[in-house]
Amino acid sequence: MGNKKSKIANTEADNLVSNLRGEIAEVVTTWVLMRRLLTTAESLKSDDLSKDLRNPDLAFTYIIKDKLEDELIARLSELAEGKVGCLNFHFASEKLGEFRAEVAAFARYIDKNGFRQRRNQNISHKELPEKWEDHKAPLHIPYRTLVRAVSHALRLMKRIDRRVLGPSAPYLWREARKRRYKPILSPSVVEFMLVPYLHLSGEDRIRIVQEEEREGMQVWEEMPTTVNGLPTTVRASRKWGVLMLGEQKYLPLETYPLVHLTGIQLGAGWKPIYEKHTIHARYACKHVTDGKLSFEPVDRQHQLPDGSNTELVDISVNLDEKIRRSMGPVNVGDVKDFTLDVQVLAGFEAPPDSSVRRAHLAQS
Repeated sequence: MGNKKSKIANTEADNLVSNLRGEIAEVVTTWVLMRRLLTTAESLKSDDLSKDLRNPDLAFTYIIKDKLEDELIARLSELAEGKVGCLNFHFASEKLGEFRAEVAAFARYIDKNGFRQRRNQNISHKELPEKWEDHKAPLHIPYRTLVRAVSHALRLMKRIDRRVLGPSAPYLWREARKRRYKPILSPSVVEFMLVPYLHLSGEDRIRIVQEEEREGMQVWEEMPTTVNGLPTTVRASRKWGVLMLGEQKYLPLETYPLVHLTGIQLGAGWKPIYEKHTIHARYACKHVTDGKLSFEPVDRQHQLPDGSNTELVDISVNLDEKIRRSMGPVNVGDVKDFTLDVQVLAGFEAPPDSSVRRAHLAQS
C-alpha cells in the first residue's frame, strides 16, 4: 500500500496524462489501419470462394488484419487494468482523484465483452491449460464491439484532458481529429502527445479565453504597447495570443504564445475611445533650470479606479512668479504631489464589419 501511494505521489501528472494520450494514439491508429485493411480485403474478394482461397494477397491482408485486431484487443485490455504504475485509466484516475466511476465503467465493458479473456487466451499473458482437450477455440469479438471500445477509451481520454488542459481540450482534440486519416508525424504517438501544442484558429482561441473567463481562470494581463501609433496598455492573453481592445473586442494574433508586443496597426474605421480621469501622483524633480522644472513619476504605473493601469509620463513646468511662490524652493530629488487631468486611451470602437489589419506585431 505504501509503495502504491508513493508511486501515485511521485509520478508527475503531465508525464502520466501525456503518455496515456500516446497510448490512445496507438489504439486509434491500430483501428484506422485495421479498418483500411478490411476495405482492402473487400476489394480483393470475388464471387468465387475457391479463387479467393488461392489468392495470396487476400490471405496476407487478412493475416495483417488479424494481427492488428489482436494488438487492439491487447492495448484496450491493458488500458482497463487496475494497476498503479502502468499506463492505464485506473492509474490516471488515482493520480487526479477523479473519474473513478467512468474508469470502472470502461473496465466492465472490456471484461463483459471478453477482451481480457481473449488476450489471456490467445494474445499475451497466455494461460496454458494442462491438457490438449482443455484448450478453447479463440473467442470472437465482433467488429462493432471493438469500435465501441475504441470510442469509449477515446471519450474517457478527452474527459481527462478536459480536466487537465481546461476549456482548450475540446478544440485541441477536434484539431487532432483532422489529422487522424492524414498523419503528419511518425510514430502517431508523438502527434497525440503534442495535442496541447496544436495550432488553433483565432476564432477557437477567442472562444477558449471566453470560456476560461466564465470558469474564473486568470486570463488577462496588462501589456504596454502602441495602437495606431498611440501609446496605451492592452489586456492580453499571452498563452493564446488574444488581445482585448475595448469592451468585448477581441483580436487574435497570428502566432502565439505572446511574449513581446511592440505595436498594433488597426484598419481604417477604428475610432479611439478616450476616458477622462483626475489622478493624484507623486513626482520627483530630475532637472532644474532658471525657468523650468522637469519631473518624473515616482511610480511609473498608476492604477485607475476600474483596476486598469496607465503609464505616467514625465512632465515639465515652466516657472513664472505665481508658480514659484506656490511651489517654493525645489531641488533635484525633491518629491512633489501633483493633481493631473488626463485622457486615457480606453479602447477602440470597431467599424461595422469589424475588419482588422495586423501590422507591426513583434512577438516570439
